[in-house]
Amino acid sequence: MCLLAGVLFVSTVLAPTAAVPGPDPASVVGGWKTSSVYVDPSQRSLVPDKDAAELAGRVRDQDPAIRIAVVPVAALNGSGDNSAAARAYVDKLVDLQRADGIYLVVFGGAMTWGSAVGVDTPIAGILTDELDKHSRSDPVGTLNGVLDQLDVPKASSGPPGWLWPALIVLILLVAGGLALRWWNSRPGKDEGPALYRPSYAVLPDEADSLSERRALAREDVTRFGEELDTADVRLDGVNTAADVQAAMDAYADAGRVVDGEPDDDKLREVRTTVEYGRWRLACAQALVAGTPKPARRAACFFDPAHGTSVTDWMYMPTGGRPREVPVCGACRDRLSGGTR
Repeated sequence: MCLLAGVLFVSTVLAPTAAVPGPDPASVVGGWKTSSVYVDPSQRSLVPDKDAAELAGRVRDQDPAIRIAVVPVAALNGSGDNSAAARAYVDKLVDLQRADGIYLVVFGGAMTWGSAVGVDTPIAGILTDELDKHSRSDPVGTLNGVLDQLDVPKASSGPPGWLWPALIVLILLVAGGLALRWWNSRPGKDEGPALYRPSYAVLPDEADSLSERRALAREDVTRFGEELDTADVRLDGVNTAADVQAAMDAYADAGRVVDGEPDDDKLREVRTTVEYGRWRLACAQALVAGTPKPARRAACFFDPAHGTSVTDWMYMPTGGRPREVPVCGACRDRLSGGTR
């Protein structure tokens, strides 16, 4: 995951208080499994449960995903360089979460750190603007201001009672229309793309059965392991340890899956894990070469089976508003009129 937008912090001199141990990043990531807003128990006076619930309601199902954490200042481990400590803490969250999106972390009343991973969002400028409007003791106001600038709707207070019957009728009509459309356009038994493809090119009939797809996945992981063995990513004075370790962890995770009997859902996760590991390996090689880290692109917006996107395209769905979406080469050609 490539860090596209940066960071903002506000430092303060805190009154002497009893040290509160900072939560391990794994605890924060574990909390994100149930809610996109994690508030350490020691910080509930700063961000009460009601405010945390309202924030969670706002960021739920956002694309790109938005994750918020409120942790004590002690999470910085008493480092003299708070900005470096905050960056390291957030980088660890990103490595554990393994997902693109916007990360907002409040370190008590001392600083706020924002990172945009894999998305082009000017989070540093947005945070600068909001911190000028709110005091450091008002992280809820700051976070809501950031969400406002990101065009995230406010949490709904609930629809009027008369809306439910109308909504049910509308859902039934839409569902009936979609069902009829599906019935008329459903593919034949042997049509449609395979559920899984490895990162290397194969013929369509090489992945017809689940056993064939498992074999392809094992080969993909083996190839990745060979790439790790032959990669030159060590150089005095260049710290590639984090990227190399992340690549090796991805290889180990993928290997454990293919050693069993994974279904197609697990096989798709294998490809995602291997692609993530290759990206981290490429980041380490870029550090050694002294070149910028490569961008990590998302899968094609129109069909993830098309593979990794090659560019962004301005797209406006019916009844929606224009926005940039990642597209593969074939979809780019189709949208530009190059192919039909």
